Amino acid sequence: MILNRKILTTCLALASAVTLFLITVRGILAHGSTEVGNYELVIGFHNEPAYQGEPNGLDLFVTNIETEEAVNGLEETLRVEIVYGSSNRELELRPQFGQEGAYTADVLPTEAGDYTWHIWGDIEGTPVDVSMTSSPDTFGSVDPKSVVSFPNPEPASADLAAQADAAAQSAQTALIVGIVGIVLGLAGLVLGFMGFRAARP
Repeated sequence: MILNRKILTTCLALASAVTLFLITVRGILAHGSTEVGNYELVIGFHNEPAYQGEPNGLDLFVTNIETEEAVNGLEETLRVEIVYGSSNRELELRPQFGQEGAYTADVLPTEAGDYTWHIWGDIEGTPVDVSMTSSPDTFGSVDPKSVVSFPNPEPASADLAAQADAAAQSAQTALIVGIVGIVLGLAGLVLGFMGFRAARP
């Protein structure tokens, strides 16, 4: 009985390890890679696929090609920004917990489409200035949440903005109508009072 429990525990642990490995490999395969000097940079979104309005971040892995060793400590010498269209924002680079040569930077992509990671600085004295844009050959674009929403599609940001504008317009119209009503009511009271005084002997 004890032996069977040990075997079951071992199998569960092995299955968990395999699952974690497959998830990690799938994530890395959804990334792009480039070489700078003796170093390989693997770049992508931390969560793949990436969805509009969902917390995400940079996934950066740096390896020395010659020694095949992960490179740590680059949060002090590298900088990163994310670019969307004409907008860009620098983010704080930090090591990923429990992973050698892995770094991240938090971001919440608010628009669907293609994003660019721009990384610059130096790796152990080697100058770095790399930009990588989402594409079929690099990492995935940010998808609208409507592609996975169930059972009802989530309204797009443009729909939400239109709804907010309509609500604001309705509120403004109601306010104007209310003010006009108050003014007319006061005018009626004044006219009534004046008529009452004129009718007195």
